[in-house]
Amino acid sequence: MSEMNAHNLAVDYSEYDNEETENRKAVSDPKPVHKTASIIRYFIVSAAALGLLCYMIFGRVELSSLYTEQSELESRLTRLQSENVAMETELAQKNGLTQAESYAENVLGLKKLEKYQIEYVEVPKPNVAEAAAPEEDNVFVKIKKWFNGILEYIGAQ
Repeated sequence: MSEMNAHNLAVDYSEYDNEETENRKAVSDPKPVHKTASIIRYFIVSAAALGLLCYMIFGRVELSSLYTEQSELESRLTRLQSENVAMETELAQKNGLTQAESYAENVLGLKKLEKYQIEYVEVPKPNVAEAAAPEEDNVFVKIKKWFNGILEYIGAQ
């Protein structure tokens, strides 16, 4: 604009020329954006995402190890339960009547009785003496016995 108006001296356009050049500078040369702030934001967001990812992976690893431990403990429980059943069976065999009979015959040399070897013994009734009922005591004797009973109860006699 200044080139066109350079020949026209009636109006001084020089002050408008300065504004136009300043506007061009402002448009062509904007203020520099703070790239460090955007880099810091990017780094913080990236670090948070990485931290969250690591936390999720750690949780999965822990969950997997717990499942593995659970399956090992369940297999151990199953094995111990089967051992328990086997031991209970063995104990029942050792405590059974046939085992006792076998031990008595083989180790101790005992044999079962035959029917002809059994003898029945008849026990006579025992002679029992019965005590006669005491005679009725008079009132004074009853009071004395009652008083002695109380003394005996409290430990005075």
